[in-house]
Amino acid sequence: MVVRPPVGLYLSVLPPYYSTVWLGGVPYYYADDTYYQWQPAMNQYEVVAPPPGADQPGSPPPPPGPPGSAAPGAPGVPGDNFYIYPKNGQSPAQQAADRYECHNWAKSQTGFDPTQPGGGVPPDQNAARSAQYNRAMTACLTARDYSVQ
Repeated sequence: MVVRPPVGLYLSVLPPYYSTVWLGGVPYYYADDTYYQWQPAMNQYEVVAPPPGADQPGSPPPPPGPPGSAAPGAPGVPGDNFYIYPKNGQSPAQQAADRYECHNWAKSQTGFDPTQPGGGVPPDQNAARSAQYNRAMTACLTARDYSVQ
């Protein structure tokens, strides 16, 4: 029998097919009807109760820094700015696995993590690093036979 993890449980890694959901400007990680939140003091993810407004997710916040510090047109959360189409009929599970693996690879190549506020980089590097992340994601997904726009 599979059961939902209890609220308050800490995990070192998220389930492989999580989604990032922004509520009130705060990122939550959602997988299998469970919400997680990063706890820096514990250096782990905590299982949390569904936050208020969980049924109406909002947009991610703009990149941090003073107005105009990001390059014009720079995306706030790169992973959400792609249109990805499977060219060989990949199943939804395969698509999720490929996107997750490409995200991890792009993050390791660029040092930019779109699931973290500001990508986890200094504000003056946000625009350049997010563009590098986008290129890396596009290259990885294209190599796996997806059309990426």
